[in-house]
Amino acid sequence: MKRIVRVIVKSIMVIALFLCVSATWVYLEFWLPHRTMYNHRESDFQDNYGTRKKIRNACHKVLSHRIGNYYAAFITISEVGNKDSIPYLIRALKWLPLQSQNEIATDIRIERCERCLEQLTGVELGTDYKVWENWWQQTGRHLPFDEEKGTLVLPDRTK
Repeated sequence: MKRIVRVIVKSIMVIALFLCVSATWVYLEFWLPHRTMYNHRESDFQDNYGTRKKIRNACHKVLSHRIGNYYAAFITISEVGNKDSIPYLIRALKWLPLQSQNEIATDIRIERCERCLEQLTGVELGTDYKVWENWWQQTGRHLPFDEEKGTLVLPDRTK
């Protein structure tokens, strides 16, 4: 009888520990990034680099997990994004069409992602992720990023 009670108690403790760890993970990986992304003021983007970085990292988490409000992440990244944001956006172009429960909403998200990429890179390549991925690997990742303008510094082709 004591052995059965010990097994039951240990099982309950393992389950409780699993639930606590799972809840903590959900809080840190999903809920907190969304809260950080939504609870900012426009002045946070200009005034404090640390806050900009925190908001940008929250958007990166939202996009990397593919769960949540990516549209808001695209809008926010277009305001606080940097060179590190570009691969997240290119990967989003790859998986967004696969989530086509609502084609109109998906098209709007893809268009917003494309506009965000164009804004950060200064290049217009459409919505094909393979084109963006090739450009990024061959050219984009080697270009410097101008933090004040919020875009890559493209080589001057007029010379």
